[in-house]
Amino acid sequence: MENEHIVKKFDANLEKIKATIIEMGGLVGLQVNDATAVLLSYDKSEVDRIRTYDRIINGLNKDVHDRAEILIVRRQPVALDLRQTLAPINISGELERIGDHAKSTAKRAHIIHSAPRADAVLDMITQMSANVQSMLEDVMVAYATADIELAEQIRDQDKDVDAIYKNAVQTVVETLSKTPDNAESLIHLTLIARNFERIGDHICNIARYVHQIVTGEDLKASVDPADLRLDK
Repeated sequence: MENEHIVKKFDANLEKIKATIIEMGGLVGLQVNDATAVLLSYDKSEVDRIRTYDRIINGLNKDVHDRAEILIVRRQPVALDLRQTLAPINISGELERIGDHAKSTAKRAHIIHSAPRADAVLDMITQMSANVQSMLEDVMVAYATADIELAEQIRDQDKDVDAIYKNAVQTVVETLSKTPDNAESLIHLTLIARNFERIGDHICNIARYVHQIVTGEDLKASVDPADLRLDK
């Protein structure tokens, strides 16, 4: 009976960690959405609100770390239980970094609005944002339901984000040659596009952690070294 009680308490604590991760994912999604809206229609009060989200997310990140560390010390989990305890530490870190990219985007918005609009690049950034927001929603579902097939689909979707980012950078380069006076805002647009590209990468990392929780396989460690050759 005592062992059963310990197992139930361990499971309850894992559920608390999972619930915190899901809450973080929702707040980060709001950050990304609101940061994109600020790019299109600047509002300083919205920027301040996005920064407030960031402090809340950082607190949730710390809560995940603290709960996971306590579980590891007290319960010494192994195998699946250990993966379910360790992975949220990494996942919350990825979510916290997504929030940082959203905050960085919002902070650059006033520079974009003080210069002539580069609508083509903004349209691409808006599309990148829509893509990563959809990916983020899906990866939270994949984590909550241990759906490794959905996690794999999310990793594939990141290729579209990368392609849009590449086109955005190329468009900035072409525009810069024609309107060098707009160099500052164009450079910031490139950095904003880079933020969304990195958000896609962090979501892919979360999808890999979902796969690792379920299967025990570390996809990054499973890469064939030959695939990393620069001369391929």
